Amino acid sequence: MAGLGDVVRALAERDAVASVVLLSADGLPIHHAGREVDADAIAALTATMVRDANLLADTLARGALGTMVLESDRGLAIVARVGADWLVVLPVDGAEVGALLYDLRRHRSALTALL
Repeated sequence: MAGLGDVVRALAERDAVASVVLLSADGLPIHHAGREVDADAIAALTATMVRDANLLADTLARGALGTMVLESDRGLAIVARVGADWLVVLPVDGAEVGALLYDLRRHRSALTALL
């Protein structure tokens, strides 16, 4: 069975992915792979954003937050819940992310089981 670090590395090796950071709900980086990023800053800021997005999801009566896609003028960032933790996936510029989003949703329970 693959370890959690292996799964993060496998995600980062996909053609459409530049970097992956797995973080705890407390904002601490657990694993990261791919292009060099500031995993500490990404983890801390993502945890803050997730807390606020969860409040918005509750206010909208939409249930538990599962996935967010952040679009900026320099590309996308995908934030996906994995159990109590979160994955931040940074696609390469111009990548089609439909299959990636589908796989993250489809394999969420398997990823959660690794935690």
